Amino acid sequence: MLTATAALLALLTGATDLLVEHRTQARIAARAAHRLRPDGPVHADLTSPLAGLRALGGQVGDVDVSAKGVHRQDTVLDVTVHLEDVTTDGDSAGGTATATVGYDQVGRRLGAMGDGLTAGGANGDLVLSGSAGRLGLPVVVRARLSTTAHALTVTPTTVSVLGRSVAVDDLAELPAASGLRDALRPRTVAVTALPHGVTLTSAHAGDAGLVLGFSVAAGPAPGAAGTTVPPPGGARASGQPAGRAHRDP
Repeated sequence: MLTATAALLALLTGATDLLVEHRTQARIAARAAHRLRPDGPVHADLTSPLAGLRALGGQVGDVDVSAKGVHRQDTVLDVTVHLEDVTTDGDSAGGTATATVGYDQVGRRLGAMGDGLTAGGANGDLVLSGSAGRLGLPVVVRARLSTTAHALTVTPTTVSVLGRSVAVDDLAELPAASGLRDALRPRTVAVTALPHGVTLTSAHAGDAGLVLGFSVAAGPAPGAAGTTVPPPGGARASGQPAGRAHRDP
């Protein structure tokens, strides 16, 4: 009897954990979809053990959220966010995020530098390749990526024409290359309208596109402030005073 009772309790505990975890994931995904309004799907995953039971006590644990087709600054992004120690009040211990811009969109944001060239990546650097000039000569431009808290800078380092590579700094010594030199000046693109507590930290050219890295400060999760929802399962969470509102993580 004791064995049967223990097995039943374990089964009920596991079922409750899975049910509350599923509801919490759905709530987080719905809130993210409402704020981001992406073209594609939004997924939320609770990655801490017994996340559902944690949520009943006001703690969710670590959360991963991904969304495809988010529109920002006339650019379409695929976004992923990882937050640590999230609570049902909408707070977290901070985390990280990435936004990936497809290479088909990169060239048009670079102005003259990317005119007529196809963007790609190699060892983290941005690579622009294609035909340039009146003769349509094959050109490959390699550029270094750097960031500040709110801007991305693309700095061309080398240009290759017909297999011969020249440092961009050396173009100043070639009078006939003045037009190319002007087109390859560093270009800075502002990354604005970031949520409170989110800061741009890195950029690299990945396999699928230009990847921007962000840090998320501890405190209210981005977009959570001011949003009230009932605790998971629709009842008052264990250990919380009656009547207390909860913000969606």
